[in-house]
Amino acid sequence: MSFPKYQWQPTSAEIAAAAGLNPDQVERFDHNTSPFPSDWAADVVIRQSLSLNEYPAASYVSLREAVATSTGLDPDSVVPGAGADELILLAARAFLAPGQTAVIAEPTYPMYGIATAQVRGRVVSIEAQPPDFEFPADEVITAARDAEIVWLCVPSNPLGSRSTDQAVAAIIAATDGVVVLDAAYAAFAGDDWAPWVDRYHNLLVLNTMSKAYGLAGARVGYGLGHPDLIAAIDGVRPPGSISSLSVELAVAALAAPDRMRSAVAAITAERARLAGYLHDLGLRVLPSTTNFLLCEVGPQARSVADDLMKGGLVTRTFPEDGPLASYLRFTVRSPRAHDRLLSALQRRLS
Repeated sequence: MSFPKYQWQPTSAEIAAAAGLNPDQVERFDHNTSPFPSDWAADVVIRQSLSLNEYPAASYVSLREAVATSTGLDPDSVVPGAGADELILLAARAFLAPGQTAVIAEPTYPMYGIATAQVRGRVVSIEAQPPDFEFPADEVITAARDAEIVWLCVPSNPLGSRSTDQAVAAIIAATDGVVVLDAAYAAFAGDDWAPWVDRYHNLLVLNTMSKAYGLAGARVGYGLGHPDLIAAIDGVRPPGSISSLSVELAVAALAAPDRMRSAVAAITAERARLAGYLHDLGLRVLPSTTNFLLCEVGPQARSVADDLMKGGLVTRTFPEDGPLASYLRFTVRSPRAHDRLLSALQRRLS
C-alpha cells in the first residue's frame, strides 16, 4: 500500500551542481526559514557534545518546562515534537481512526492530507476560491460538525493570510472533534494562542522553532493543549525522536525571546520592502502576515521559477493542476538576497 508523499525541492548542493555554482550562491526562497544564522548556538552545541553518547530523556521535562514558562501554561499542557511535522502525524494517529473524517481548508500545507491518509482517514476538502482565496469559514464550520479532526493553518501556508479569531472560535465551537491549529507563523502575526488552550479543551495548537526562532535544522517544536489531548499525543509519541542537542537549543532559544522578536521585526520590515518591489514588477502580491509572500505570476510561473533556479534562486512552485499553478511563493530573506532576486525577475519579466 502506498501513501502520498511530501514533494521536496532539490537540495542546495544538487541545485548548485546543476547550475555550475558554488553551494553558497544558492538562495532558498522556498523553505520559509529565517535569514539569520543561529550563531548564538555554538556554546550550546559545544556543551551538549559532551553527552551525545547518551540517549535524550524521553520525557523532555526541560523543554516542557521552558515552553510552560514562555507561554504561561502548565507543563502538562505541553507536548514536544520533532518539529510541527511530527506533531501533525502524531495528532492524526491519536485522534483519527480509519474511515473517520478530517476537514481541510485548501490550499494549505500538504502534510495534513498526508497525515490523514496515513491513518486511512477521510478528507473533506473545502476550497478557498481565487483570486483572493478568502477563508471559507461558513463551509468549514458546517463540515466541522461531523469531523473528528479539523486542520487549520493560522496564518495560512501557502497563502500568507490569517483567518479571523471569530472564524476560529466558531469552528472550535462547532465540532466535538479536535481542532488542530498549526501556528508555525504565529510570531509574524503577533498571535498568542496559549489563552485559547485554557478556554477550549478540544484545541491543540502546534508550534515550531523552525521559523521565528531560526532552528529549522534542529527539528524541534511543541504542542499546546488540554492535558487530556497532550496525554493522547504522548501515548503515540516515539521515545527519543528529538535529539538532546535539539532540546538544549530550543530551551536556550526560548530563554531569549527578545532575540526572536528582533528577528521577527526585521523580517516583517523587509517583507514590506520586498512586497513593494514585487508589485512594481507587475506581480499581484497577496497580503501576508507571515515570513513569505505569495505572488500571482501568470501562466509562465513554472518557467520563471526554472530560470531563477538556474541562477541559484529557489522559489516555491505549486502543482500545475492546482489553484496556485500560476503563483510563486517567496520567503523573506536578506536585503542582499532580495536584490539578487529582483534583478533576476526584472530581466526575466521584461
